[in-house]
Amino acid sequence: MLSRFYVIFCAFFFLLITISESELLMFDDFEEAKINRNNWTHGVQANKISWKTKNGHLEILPIGGGAGGAAAFGYGLVEFEKFGLQFDFQPLHDDFGNGSWTGILFRASQDFKFYQLYITPEDGIGTKNYARWYIRNGEENTWKELRDLRTKLPFSLISKQWYTLTLTGKNFKFELYLKKKEDPISQKVMDWTDAKSVHRKGTIGFIADNSRHYYIDNLRLFDRPDEVNLSIEPIDRITTFWGKLKGDN
Repeated sequence: MLSRFYVIFCAFFFLLITISESELLMFDDFEEAKINRNNWTHGVQANKISWKTKNGHLEILPIGGGAGGAAAFGYGLVEFEKFGLQFDFQPLHDDFGNGSWTGILFRASQDFKFYQLYITPEDGIGTKNYARWYIRNGEENTWKELRDLRTKLPFSLISKQWYTLTLTGKNFKFELYLKKKEDPISQKVMDWTDAKSVHRKGTIGFIADNSRHYYIDNLRLFDRPDEVNLSIEPIDRITTFWGKLKGDN
């Protein structure tokens, strides 16, 4: 019993050291009346960003011109390689009452090089209740969907409800987790590895469209993938930590 306690204590001690060495790269709760220009910008080819803060949330607004135009993209100002990203989101409705997808950019640059994740709700259009992944590699390139990575969500995600999304990246392995905001524990959706190692470094961002509309809130970006809180039980967190430590070595 004493030896088990000692092992747990040592694991917890090393876990605290790991946490102390991590860095919160960005935090935004969107409580200010305007977009925080220290955190966010429009692309170099756009005149403005199609976002606003509303009731303490970031509101990604529907825009004209489609999803391919420069005005559709907004970017964070912090570059990273390894990362742990977590935020709350709420899909709203398009002009026809359909649930809107949520579009996330990561390892993104303003010259249209990025990875992209779409989350489409159950009451949306197209591939409903799925996560879909895309890669874009420059202004002249259209999006390329990684169709074999399409993954059905682990529960029914519908519009006008809050959810928490966690996305992590280490080297070129990415993991996605989701939960209803009120639930205690996130569920793993999937992981995948980019064997072509396309985008090594960049920022985060969000994308709009003619009729897409959603809220973002409580955004945290860490410089380590294991710093996001998935609400894992303490003993499981220690086990996970040891596994990652062994993998790093």
